[in-house]
Amino acid sequence: MGHGFDTTGRKLDENGKEHDWWTSEDSAEYDKKAQFLIDQYNNYDDSDFEKKFDPASIGSSPLQSNSSDDSVRLKASFKIHNFLQIQSSKFLEMSEKDTTTKSHHPMKTITIVLIWIFALYAALLIVKNHETPQKPLATPSRPVLEPVKHKGVCKSPECITLAQNLHNWRDVSVDPCQDFYKAACGKYTEQTLSPGSRMVKKTYILKQLIHEFLLKDEQSTSKSENAMKIYYKRCAEDEAMNETRKNEIKKDYLLQMVKEVGSFPMLTKNWTEADFDLNDILVRMGKFSGFKPGILKLGVLVKPFRFSVLPEDPISTEILSEDFLFPWINKLGIGSTKKQQVEDVKAVLEMSRQLQEFNNNSTEIRSLSDFEAHMPSLSLEKIFNTYFDPRNTEKIWEKIKPMIQIPNHPLFFNGTKNLETIIQSTPKRTLANYLFISFIDNLSNHWEGEESKKRDCTMKVMNDLPLASIRVFTRNHFDKENLAVASEMVEEIQESFAETIRGSTWLSEHTKMAALRKLDMMKKIVGYPKEFEVPGALDSYLDTLSLADKSSFYAAKIEIERFHGELLMSYIASVLTVLPLFQYVASNAMYIQHDNSITLNVAILSDPFLDSTYPKYAKIASIGAVVGHEMGHGYDPEGRRFDENGDQNDRWTSEDAVEYDRRTQCLIDQYNNYDDPDFGRNLNGSVTIKEIASDIIGTDVSWKSYNKVDFANEPSIFGFEDEKPDKLFFHLTALNWCSPRSTVTLAEQLEQVHPTESFRVNGVFRNMKTFADAFNCPVGSPMNPKNKCELF
Repeated sequence: MGHGFDTTGRKLDENGKEHDWWTSEDSAEYDKKAQFLIDQYNNYDDSDFEKKFDPASIGSSPLQSNSSDDSVRLKASFKIHNFLQIQSSKFLEMSEKDTTTKSHHPMKTITIVLIWIFALYAALLIVKNHETPQKPLATPSRPVLEPVKHKGVCKSPECITLAQNLHNWRDVSVDPCQDFYKAACGKYTEQTLSPGSRMVKKTYILKQLIHEFLLKDEQSTSKSENAMKIYYKRCAEDEAMNETRKNEIKKDYLLQMVKEVGSFPMLTKNWTEADFDLNDILVRMGKFSGFKPGILKLGVLVKPFRFSVLPEDPISTEILSEDFLFPWINKLGIGSTKKQQVEDVKAVLEMSRQLQEFNNNSTEIRSLSDFEAHMPSLSLEKIFNTYFDPRNTEKIWEKIKPMIQIPNHPLFFNGTKNLETIIQSTPKRTLANYLFISFIDNLSNHWEGEESKKRDCTMKVMNDLPLASIRVFTRNHFDKENLAVASEMVEEIQESFAETIRGSTWLSEHTKMAALRKLDMMKKIVGYPKEFEVPGALDSYLDTLSLADKSSFYAAKIEIERFHGELLMSYIASVLTVLPLFQYVASNAMYIQHDNSITLNVAILSDPFLDSTYPKYAKIASIGAVVGHEMGHGYDPEGRRFDENGDQNDRWTSEDAVEYDRRTQCLIDQYNNYDDPDFGRNLNGSVTIKEIASDIIGTDVSWKSYNKVDFANEPSIFGFEDEKPDKLFFHLTALNWCSPRSTVTLAEQLEQVHPTESFRVNGVFRNMKTFADAFNCPVGSPMNPKNKCELF
């Protein structure tokens, strides 16, 4: 309504025609008041833009119109509110006084009564529409259950959110014995814009929080926070550039790196052999080119960790063409003569040809000492030290050295001609040219196509600086009480898992002992490593990362990759307890097979999954199955073949292994025949069996822990005061898998290692007799099949 009287609307009459019907005095007064609103907005200290508004644009008629409209709307609303309060007060006074002492105008009394009747009717409509539960269209198969007398009701904001999810996501018209996933999650898409489950949503929320932090223009003394902001800024600057400018910056920085590495003969007028030291060149190249220092490349193999030293691939002929190489030389503006450059290219081609003569078909491994004896020109210790944290070089080398394995490659160990003889017989000028051209080739190939990709700069920060991102989240948005709650729960889930193993009716004592030993030695990281709780610990961990002097995203990215290589070396040498990965930032948990460890990320230890105010049973049912699932990966068809140290060592008896495979085949067959709402009976259980087995284990051990809770000492969840605990367990557990319909193709789904969300609820619960008992499902119904699959 206010728009009819804003700076534009007031100049139109009741028929909408242009007609300024205001007096000149009133118009002048109106404009003065409108200008007051404009000045207020111009001087408003906005949290996003501060006082940086353009008065010219702010004073435009659309904004004036909206400002005056807002003012009119608020005043009108306030007057209606006051009118109703006054009338209410008068009506109450009238009802309290003797009507014989005061007469009232009959129309006034009727008007007041009508207002109250209308208000009461509106209130009843609201209550009816919003508070009355929808009647089920079909009567579910469930018995009359005795309620549990809880200790009050949990009324924390987190509990209210949990109750809202339980209420609003379920579809009460669906019989849980027919399709529990739909019964628990059928209304999910009506309540969320998330493209996936609440785990996906939480990861997105975490990203938004990190994004908001990165945009804040605030000074910080934290090295990790400053590193995040610098990296984000360089990424955003790069995104704003066109492709031509990006390529110019890339080439400029490549040339800068060439200068920092040393003297490139083809770019140096008066190059001499005194300028060349093979190992020094390889060391400096390693700082920029990852694990490819010139004529060698380093490979990392896991569990047991070991390093392989291999010959680098020979230079491609394309890079030696005039179209690629000579523009670089011309860009620098100096260098040897064109005749000399042509001769240099011929010599490099000849060296490349010699290196291509060697093929390796041997699987034999040689020692570091063998390599050093055959290759005295190369110092692997110097080369490896390039990738170490300079504060712990000696310690890391002593740990890494025994892990180095050299393949019996003829280029290294051939008796008559090998890399050593080639190095000795090749002029140093040619060696230097070869190394520099290989250096440029590697970096160019590594970044080819990168410029054309659209980047999400917040995700780049989270991917490349995950622990720093976690620190921002935990400092500003995380209840640290949840860490203690989660740690206690992990111990309880672990004990329930031990009970499952001990209570198995078919595992032999030998296999039980091996399985229990592995469970007992399983490492657990809840949230983040404890050493990072010490103030300043994370900043110290980032001491060797230098981004402040990097003027482009390209330069910053190369520095980040160098830093990641350094962290990997520290982790392998046990100097770091955790290898920073993006997986630690996502709302999830993980099991690392070669380390026999589980990690519960910070994001999944906060609401809606977990909160210190939740009743204990809700904490367990919400993420207990997730914890048990990750532990279960140590006992899935692949994980069971690794021992307590994470080494591949199958300690199960052959009879137990055969029986286990028979039981997992039952699950594979179930998934193959499952009628999925999105994909029908077209799924492949052989691809997803590790995840299915872990789901079965996780839900089982979570159920065991859940039933140890004294419900009488715990508050109820709002709206579920009369719900039987066993039913509530399945509803709470199902919340993690509520999702919209899948948008991937069947071909894509068949490559997924995780089963569909529908199966992660229905496929797991239908194998549990406890589910059928809780909902009184008839034998033979979809959720209570006659034949069930069991693992332990």
